[in-house]
Amino acid sequence: MIGTPTVSVVSPVYGCADCLNKLFEEVRKAFDDTGVDWELVLVDDRSRDNPWPLICDLAQADSRVRGIRLSRNHGQHLAIWAGLAAARGMWVAVIDCDLQDDPAVIPVLYATGKERKVEAIIVERGSWSDTWLRRFASRLFYRIINVLAGISIKNAGNFGLYSRKLIDTLLRYEEQEVFLPMLVALTGLKSETYQLDRSERSSGTSSYSFRRLLNMASAIIVRFSDRPLKISVAVGFAFSFFSALISILLLILWLFGTFSVPGWTSTILSVWFLSGLIMATLGVHGFYIGRVFAEVKRRPRIIVESTTDSPTRTQN
Repeated sequence: MIGTPTVSVVSPVYGCADCLNKLFEEVRKAFDDTGVDWELVLVDDRSRDNPWPLICDLAQADSRVRGIRLSRNHGQHLAIWAGLAAARGMWVAVIDCDLQDDPAVIPVLYATGKERKVEAIIVERGSWSDTWLRRFASRLFYRIINVLAGISIKNAGNFGLYSRKLIDTLLRYEEQEVFLPMLVALTGLKSETYQLDRSERSSGTSSYSFRRLLNMASAIIVRFSDRPLKISVAVGFAFSFFSALISILLLILWLFGTFSVPGWTSTILSVWFLSGLIMATLGVHGFYIGRVFAEVKRRPRIIVESTTDSPTRTQN
């Protein structure tokens, strides 16, 4: 492809190699008769079903397809970041490869973005056909983030259209681990939402279990907010204040001879409870120290093994 495409479509590929041909066809059909130049950037996150040969075949058959192969499994969001860094379009759409996100909506998002003069159109999830547990886990995931991270993020995934200005801003963030919706919110650039029901998964299954979503939520909160630290301080002061009041009350009762200590049960329970609280608080601080340790090592956060543009190894 010669020149700069108007829209780059970035899709991390993991566990759904069977979807790639259909994904390409759906993206191609979406832009047919629109007059919009486009490219499809497929990022192989080293899935077990080995999608790289198919990505190379698609790139060879159509120059609008470009492939990036990571050296190991980096996770969905770092794979997206590799695609964002490689995208050349003036607008960049991020879409899952399993076709739960309908590529036909991308031209609509593009027209809306130009008309409204916003930097991002984020697709908010309506209804979708996953299990009730998966839907519940997703809603709980965003609820936890909104409460503890201090930044309001609606029930939206990565699907959306982002301007070149916003993409360039995102690529300036140097965190070792990234989460696209949170960083988009942190830019403060003007955005709007577009509600869309999710389609059925074309192939494969979600890699986000209930436990993994909770772990991801806790990791995101630690990376992007100090609210848990503030909560631990507030809880500590609250217990100290409560203990002081109880101590004064017991002293008054002892002075008037209406109170005696019958045993050690209450003391032992209090010691165990407060010890557990102290250890939990230290654990929260430990999470933050661990994140600081990961950041100061300054290791490359993404290692690209090869691309369809060039077989040489590059690092981001």
